[in-house]
Order: sequence, then structure tokens, then C-alpha cells
Amino acid sequence: MAEKEEHSKTPVSVDSEKAGAITSVRSVAPSDFIDYSPEEEKKVVRKIDMVVLPLMCFVFFCCYMDKQTLSYTAVFGLKTDLKLDGNQYSWLTSGFYLSQMISQFFYTYMLSRFPIKIVTGVCVVCWAAACMCLAAPKNFAGFLAVRAVLGFCEGCVSPSFVIVTSLYYKKSEHSLRTAIWISCNAITQVVCTFMVYGLGKHTEMKMAVWRVTFLIAGCLTLVAGLLFFFLVPHSPESAWFLTPREREISRKRILAESDRGEKTSWDWSQAKECVFDWVSWSSFLFGFLITVTSGPITFSSLMINDFGYDKFKTLIYSAPSGAVQFFFIWVGIAMLWLVPKQRCYIIMILILIPLAGNIALLCMRHSSGWGVIVGSWLGSCITSFYCILLSLNASNVRGNTKKSIVNNAFYVGYALACIVYPQWWNYSKDPTYKTGLVTDIVFWVIMEALVYFYRFMCVRTNKKRDALEAEGKLGDYDPDDDLTDKQDMYHRYSY
Repeated sequence: MAEKEEHSKTPVSVDSEKAGAITSVRSVAPSDFIDYSPEEEKKVVRKIDMVVLPLMCFVFFCCYMDKQTLSYTAVFGLKTDLKLDGNQYSWLTSGFYLSQMISQFFYTYMLSRFPIKIVTGVCVVCWAAACMCLAAPKNFAGFLAVRAVLGFCEGCVSPSFVIVTSLYYKKSEHSLRTAIWISCNAITQVVCTFMVYGLGKHTEMKMAVWRVTFLIAGCLTLVAGLLFFFLVPHSPESAWFLTPREREISRKRILAESDRGEKTSWDWSQAKECVFDWVSWSSFLFGFLITVTSGPITFSSLMINDFGYDKFKTLIYSAPSGAVQFFFIWVGIAMLWLVPKQRCYIIMILILIPLAGNIALLCMRHSSGWGVIVGSWLGSCITSFYCILLSLNASNVRGNTKKSIVNNAFYVGYALACIVYPQWWNYSKDPTYKTGLVTDIVFWVIMEALVYFYRFMCVRTNKKRDALEAEGKLGDYDPDDDLTDKQDMYHRYSY
């Protein structure tokens, strides 16, 4: 930034349009910025990418490992050994997310009050212990109890990662970095498939395949949690892998986009604002709608197995689902690169993929051919726009307390959806899964409408603020003020 601009009292424009973020403009004081070159900034980002991002990826990989393990081990004796009947298998999923939903209210406070890396690291270690304990239960009640503990501990991860992304990266970098750690979900699906397949072929083991699988998942998670706890800095200002100047650059480049960095305070006025704010409610509904439609992910292996394939073929045919998800995640990122200012329209296009998959499964449910298999792959492709939705939260929400509430609101909706949707994917009552598929189709249509509404509100709000700025009616703010996106009139929403 030029010397003249640095010492100006007039609003300063920060270029973040390349990746689709609307430029955020704000008033600055002379001490707010330091002069640094693009090469220096790239070096800082590269260092963050080499330390913080891989650790986030490792933790998120483990986060989805135990979820996928439950799905795959269902055809390797888990249902038989635990003597599950009726819809008890569905309740293993619902119970997990009921606990996770309750945990969001706890983490809403914890993530705004205490250092994120401490809260997250401790939770990951605790969930690792719970995951290993899943190998012990011999009945439904014991397994469900441990699943509930697991769900509570895991509830911290995704909301904290959205905040970490906003602390270390500019708006223009949010979509790509979020996509990178979200894509570990798809990688997990492929890895878990072949891990369970290999263990299943190892017939001389004295312990059941599903028990060994949970032990392995727990051990990996323990390593991930310890690494995250000890290696992730409290904030960019305390990053051990950056020089003092690089720390200052890291802080100032985020500050330039109206984000005040990590704070450890709770503001009741921001909490009240969330109750009546369209951004907050949109976040909750996004979390609910994107998850209530995820039956083809959780029940894909059972669906394929129920259509006549043995357990090993079921795993083989389930494996490409993760690869297909991974592919479409990066199709979405490529689209963002081509049309960087149209995140919402890209989401609306990507929603058509799982919508088509659900329609295919509904129409071909009596067939045991490739139509069912490909339909289950496409129906599982929700992570392609999941990462873009999270990047909208990272880019658009300001204020320490509000950021915590809005991010957790997404996962309250997410967990609520996970509690209810397994109940309409009940094989004993509906062997064709017609109820679940029809419900998914309806919710995908509602999701399309919500994304369009979100974009409309962003555009309208930005135009109002542009008009006020043109009239010179925007005030000056201290850069250290903990303002929300609604209070900071220099903030512009990304869409």
C-alpha cells in the first residue's frame, strides 16, 4: 500500500476481488498498516499453508474417519455383534448428532472466551479417547453412550476451523483454503473403504474388524490432536514459524479487511444482534439443509448391500464416492477461479449434482445395476459446495462473539438435521428408501431458493452501503473496535 494511502484518514480500499470477495473499505489511522511487498505477503501465506493448513487437514480427516467407519463397519458385523434391531442403527447416528447439537451451545461460549487452539486441541484428544472406546461396547446402549461422548467432543472442530481460516487468511483466500481442509472428508471416504476392506480380508484376527477399525481411527486422531495442540499458534501474532516482521504482516493484512483478529471476550449486544440477523439465520438453515439431505452418504453402503452385493463388493463400489466428491469440490473451486464474484450462483449449480443423484436413486431403486451405484455417488456430492458455504461465513461475519455464534449456528442446524434425517432412512419400514429420497429432493429445492435469497440480501445491503459512502455518511472506526459486519458500514458482503 502506498505511503500516501497509509497516512490518510480517508477510507482505504483493499483489493480482494480476485477470489470473489467484495472489496472491504474502512477508515484507518496512520499506525494501522505497515508497508510490505507482495513477495513478503506471499512468503507469509506460504508459511501458514505449510504449518496451520496441514494440521487442520489432518484433524478434519480424522473427524470424518469415525463417521465413515460406522457406515462401512455396518456390513462387517457391527449390527450383528451389537444385536441391533429395528431403527437402532439409525439412532447411533441420531444420538451422535443430538450430543453434537447440544455441544454447539457450549462451544459458542468457549470459542469466543478462550484461545481456539487450546479448546480445539483438548477436544480432539478427548474424542480420540472416545473413538478408541467404541471398540469395547457389547450392546446398543453402551455403544450409543460412547457415540454421544464422541459427538460432543467433535462438535468443536468445524466451527473453530472456520474461525481459524478467517484469522489467518484474507477473504480472497477463504474459498480455496476451506476447500482444502473440507476435501479431506472425501479423501477419508476412499482411505476408510480400503482400510476396512483390507482388515476384512485379514480373517485370522481375533478381534472383530469393526472394533479394530475404531481403534485405528482413535490412534490417528490422538496424534492429530496432540500435533494441533502443540504446533498451531494462538494467533498470527504469536506464530512460532514467522519472524517478528512476518507476524506483523500477517496481522495487518487481515486487519485491512475489517477483521480485528482473535479476541477472548463475550459481547451480549452481538449475541442479541444474531437473534434478528438474516446472516445468522441463513447460516443455521444452510447447516440444516445441506445435512438433512446426506442420507446417501451415511446409508450408501447399506443401500448397495441391500441391493444384492456382498460386503466386499459393497466396499469396492462405495470407494469411488469419495473420489467423485473430491473431484466436484475442485470443480467448484475452478468455477470460483473463473467467475470469482459469484459464489452463490456456483453453489446453486453444484446443488444440481446431488439433486440428480437422488432422482436417479428414486427412479432406479428396483435395479441392482450401475444406476444405483452411480446415483449413490452423485447423491453424496454435498461437500462440493459445503466448503463454499463455510467460506461465506468466514468472509461475511464480523465481531468476535457474533462470529462464534454464527459459525456454531451452522453446526446446530447441521446436528439437528443429522438427528432427524436417519429416521426416514429406515430399511425395516421402507426397504426402497423412497421416503428418504423424496424428502431429500424437496429439501434440495428449498436450498436453491435459500441461496438465491442470501445473494439477494448481500447485493441489496452492499448497494445501500455504497450509496451512504458516496454521500459521505460513513463514520470512522478505531481498527481495534470489535465491530460486527452489521455495525461496520465499510464492510461489504461476499456473494
